[in-house]
Amino acid sequence: MDKDKVVIITGAAMGIGKGIAEQLTSNYGKIIIADIAKNEGEKTARELTSKDCKVTFYYINLLSDEEIEKMFDRIYKQYGRIDSLVCNAGIQIRYWATEFPMEEWDKLMNLNLRAYYVCCRIAAMYMQKKEKGSIVCISSVNGQMYHSKRSAYNISKAAINGLVGTLAVEWGRFGIRINSVAPGYVETEVMLSGVREGIIDKDELLSIIPMKRFIKINEIGSVVKFLLSDDASAVTGQIICVDGGWSRNALPENRNMV
Repeated sequence: MDKDKVVIITGAAMGIGKGIAEQLTSNYGKIIIADIAKNEGEKTARELTSKDCKVTFYYINLLSDEEIEKMFDRIYKQYGRIDSLVCNAGIQIRYWATEFPMEEWDKLMNLNLRAYYVCCRIAAMYMQKKEKGSIVCISSVNGQMYHSKRSAYNISKAAINGLVGTLAVEWGRFGIRINSVAPGYVETEVMLSGVREGIIDKDELLSIIPMKRFIKINEIGSVVKFLLSDDASAVTGQIICVDGGWSRNALPENRNMV
C-alpha cells in the first residue's frame, strides 16, 4: 500500500459510500469522505481511521460548483496529489413523469449528474499533472432497467454511463481511467427497513435476480477497489453491473425452480 495515495469519495458518510471507503483503506493512505451529512461523516472517519490509513471528513454541498472547486484545491494543496475519485453521492425522488415538479427534477439532476461531471473534470485537471488517475462513478442498473415513477433517477443514471464512456475516450491519452459501477438491489439499511415495513416485497425482487439474493455493500466496494487499482490498468469506459445477474434476466423466476 502507498500511504501517500489520496482518494476522494463523495457521499461516503453512510451506506454504499461508507462500504466503498472501508474497502479502500487497504489501498490508500489518505481517504477523504466528502458529504453533507456531518455527524455521520465524522463518525465514519473516526471508525475507519487506522495507523495505516487516515480518513478525513470534508463537509460539502455538492450542489455548489464553487464548493467543489475549493475542496479539490484544498486537498491538492494539503497532499500534493489526487490519485483517485469515487463519485457516489445521489438521491432518489419519485413522481409520475407527468407530475414531476421541475424544481425537484433540477435538484436530482444537479446532484446525481452535474456534481459528477464537475467533480470528474476538476479531478482530471489535477490528475493530468501526474499523467495518471483513476475515477469510478456509481451508476445503477436503473440506468439500463427502468421503473415507473423514477424517471429523473433513471435518466440521471443512464447519463452517468454516457459521461463515463465519453470521458474515457477523451482522457485516456492523459493516463486517466474512468469507469462506472452499476449496483442492483443492495442490502442497505434503507432497503432492509423497507422490507421490514412492507414497502418492499422481498420475494418479488428475488424473483428477478438470478442469484436469488441481494447484493452486499462490500461487494460493491470490492469492484470499485479493483477498478481504481493498477490491476485494472487497461480498463476504462466500462459499465460493470454488480446485480446478481438482474440486468440479464428476461422474466421473473421462482427462487426454488430447478
